Amino acid sequence: MAELETAKLLKADAFRALGSKIAYNFNDIEKRCEDYISNVRNQTRQMIIDAQAEAEQIKQEAYQAGKQRGLEEALREVEAQVQARSEAQASQMVEEKLGTVFPAMQAAVAGLQQEQVNWRQTWDAAAVKMCLVIAEKMVRHEIKTRPDTVKPMMSEALKLASGTQHIRFQMNPTDVVHLGKNAQSFITNLTGCQTCEIIEDESISPGGCIIETQHGTIDARIEVQLDRIFQELIIQTQD
Repeated sequence: MAELETAKLLKADAFRALGSKIAYNFNDIEKRCEDYISNVRNQTRQMIIDAQAEAEQIKQEAYQAGKQRGLEEALREVEAQVQARSEAQASQMVEEKLGTVFPAMQAAVAGLQQEQVNWRQTWDAAAVKMCLVIAEKMVRHEIKTRPDTVKPMMSEALKLASGTQHIRFQMNPTDVVHLGKNAQSFITNLTGCQTCEIIEDESISPGGCIIETQHGTIDARIEVQLDRIFQELIIQTQD
């Protein structure tokens, strides 16, 4: 009986000892679980914090990128506006300048064209005058070296006075000498006049003459004829 009780006591002690071991193991597992859960929570919290930080960084980068793109777009827009305004102002300035410069240029061109016309007219007149001076010298030289050329020259003037009744014929004394005693018949034959008066006038150069009729006066002096030719040529060059 005593042995049985002793055995029961031993078994009860062993059971209690086993219970303490089981309790110890459970507490250890519970602590480990709590530590694991805490560690997981901490890791999860850190992951959330890291994710939030990364999201914020991405957000900031996106904001900065968008801001940069917006800034670039704004700069491009500003540059386009500045370019457009500059072109508009330049165009306006050009138009304003042309509004004052173009009429001045037109006036200058018109003035140059008129100067060109004036210069050409002056040049033409000088050229014609020079030609007539040369022609006059040649005519006078011809009259001086060949006095017989006076008759053909005077004949042209006398033909203009044909059909008149009376003629008053003025010429240089040297031409009277060259015509000689046939001067009267020379005049009457060409004009058909009834009476002819020959007057010597030293103011008339050799080769020329002045014919007075009842219808008017024919000035056939050489210098006068050359002047008429000069005026005709000037008119033609101006046309």
